[in-house]
Amino acid sequence: MSKLFRIKCPSCGEVVDVAGNGACPKCSNQLVLPADGVIQIYRKGNPAGMAVGMGIYLNEVPLGHLANADSIRIPVAFGHYKLHMTHGMNRRCKDLEFDVTPAESTVYAKARLKMGFFTNTVVIEKSTADQMAAL
Repeated sequence: MSKLFRIKCPSCGEVVDVAGNGACPKCSNQLVLPADGVIQIYRKGNPAGMAVGMGIYLNEVPLGHLANADSIRIPVAFGHYKLHMTHGMNRRCKDLEFDVTPAESTVYAKARLKMGFFTNTVVIEKSTADQMAAL
């Protein structure tokens, strides 16, 4: 599991990976992590060697890239979310929609690339803690 949290600075918009609350490395403003819940995303490794980073979009807000066979945690407030991921120039994705609630404050998701004849599709599936890769 990644020990870092991914957050977008509310002041400058920089997407940063941090260990906890602290200063933004770009603008030095204070970053405060939402304390309600966490979304953990694991990108399954691609045996074909297509290691292009997958772009992460949470409720259509870009949150950087996720490397091949990597994991990241995104702290969030309670609410409804739509997770979309892209692969290179390919924007086709089977989005995952879910709610972060007090009863389910941690949401686990796995992303993989489904190879197609004409185009590839990113598939995101809800997962459980024991199904996540230990990183």
